[in-house]
Amino acid sequence: MRESNRLSQNELAEKLDISQGQLCKIESGMVEKIDFLLINKICDFFNVDFQYFLNDAFSQTNQENKNSAISIFGNPVVYNNLPENVIESIIKNQEQITKLIEMQNTLLESLHNYTR
Repeated sequence: MRESNRLSQNELAEKLDISQGQLCKIESGMVEKIDFLLINKICDFFNVDFQYFLNDAFSQTNQENKNSAISIFGNPVVYNNLPENVIESIIKNQEQITKLIEMQNTLLESLHNYTR
């Protein structure tokens, strides 16, 4: 994804607020796990849904790269060994959090208008 968007490691690392060295380790497969918040930043930056990285078409099958959690450099992949119900639960939780944030923002806006 990075190369297809004509970004250097330095440019993308800066956008993701990580070091170029950390991005290099992620791209080379030296990092086994990536923080969910970083994956979320990647999704936001490239304007893709989290599900994009869980798509079976991108499942990690290459034994030589089995420790790679995600490859921003080439085809995006997540080494996914979680049961399907866990992923569904995470997605539902994220949807609930989004709804709660929307409700909170509505309440804050109402409170702000009320205090005027």
